[in-house]
Amino acid sequence: MFEIFLNGMILSFGLIIAIGAQNIFVLSQGLAKNHIFAVCLTCFVCDCLLMACGVFGVGEIFGKNKDFAFWIGIGGVLFLLFYALSAFISVFRGSRIAKIKNAKSKTLKKTIFQTLAITLLNPHVYLDTVVIIGSIGAVLSVSEKTYFWFGNITASFIWFFALGYASTLLSRFFTNPKAWKIIDFLIGIFMLYMAWVLYKFIQI
Repeated sequence: MFEIFLNGMILSFGLIIAIGAQNIFVLSQGLAKNHIFAVCLTCFVCDCLLMACGVFGVGEIFGKNKDFAFWIGIGGVLFLLFYALSAFISVFRGSRIAKIKNAKSKTLKKTIFQTLAITLLNPHVYLDTVVIIGSIGAVLSVSEKTYFWFGNITASFIWFFALGYASTLLSRFFTNPKAWKIIDFLIGIFMLYMAWVLYKFIQI
């Protein structure tokens, strides 16, 4: 069961670290020192609920329809390839750093609502947590699903709180355009790897 837990953790890490709108927001709030605990906790709780829907709910639909699950998996592969391409493009354009530098402090209530909006109105979040994780979790037994989900949410907890609080400690690094070129390049490579892993999985 530890292997199932670890696989869930690795998959979740691989999907979460793609620097999309949600992670850019968490970074910016950390740099602004704006209610970072509330921001990280909100992202984590949303992930717990969405991943549970994918693994224990929607994933069942994919599991009963192998053809549908296959094409959803192909969609996930294409999405990961697209994200890899966008990361490589950002290496040359430096588009991430501009969003990071525009962070401002807000009230707790406004910050939480904004976190919910950036999370729940983001299609990327649903593709990761419900579709991709759900389709992979669909092939597992009930007991395996639980360990897989624990692996998913463990990665989410570690990632969001590490990202939020590390940004306050490493502000010089996260506002360095050269550092972001390296980050984007590594993200692009990792997304290519995750696309390959997902493709191999749906071939089973």
